[in-house]
Amino acid sequence: MTDDVLLEVEDGVGVITLNRPAAMNTFNSGMLEGLGEAYRRCDENDDVRVVVVTGSGRAFCAGADLSGGGDTFDEMEDPDFTSCPLSFQAWDVRKPVIAACNGHAIGVGLGIALQCDMRVLATEAKYGVLQVRRGVVADFAVEHILPRMIGFERAFEMIVGGVTLSGEQALEWGLAGRAVPSADVLDTAMTLARDMAVQCSPLVMGLHKRLMWQGQGMSLAQMSDVETLALHYTMGMPDAIEGGMAWFEKRAPRWQSSVSKDWPDWLD
Repeated sequence: MTDDVLLEVEDGVGVITLNRPAAMNTFNSGMLEGLGEAYRRCDENDDVRVVVVTGSGRAFCAGADLSGGGDTFDEMEDPDFTSCPLSFQAWDVRKPVIAACNGHAIGVGLGIALQCDMRVLATEAKYGVLQVRRGVVADFAVEHILPRMIGFERAFEMIVGGVTLSGEQALEWGLAGRAVPSADVLDTAMTLARDMAVQCSPLVMGLHKRLMWQGQGMSLAQMSDVETLALHYTMGMPDAIEGGMAWFEKRAPRWQSSVSKDWPDWLD
């Protein structure tokens, strides 16, 4: 990993920090390399049950680093370049990933947040997919994700019209489940993450996440079949007993499942 992205693990939560505060965490090659590697480490480490992504300073990620001027997009001429350039995407992480958007998330910055499973926004920050106003097509698969999240017409206005929303407007449009003052964003995300890390089976969280992301491209019958396999699989695991016993005994559950060891190959 690079100094542009930091990773700390505490209380079952992997906290990934985009760490270029002086540049408002604009996205550069070091951040590209570091974020993909951080996601991979969180996926492989069973001490991490939930992931939170945030930014240092007053921005989450204010877009691509345009300091290269006319040379900014030269690397995109590489035939191996892809619009989803991370070596490991947020949707590939077999744990919930929460974006704690403590400040502006513009362009690629909002793309990073949209790839996450949940978002907490700052009411006073700005959010937008502005690539159309910079003369390039948007990335991070926002054309796939955003219409499914907020509906075609609003997604069209954001992507094709390049509109900018406040945190409150973004909440109203459905980009996130929560919008709070910027000073409270990380604490709000950590509260959500810690509760899930303690109260929810790690394996079942991962299976639910994979089913939901895969299900967007499946028919109802296909999803029902895969869900049935997953249900049968988890009913035979120790967590299926522990969850009920913990509830009955009014205590925190002691989960035994491991994403790295118990993940079913057939789901992938």
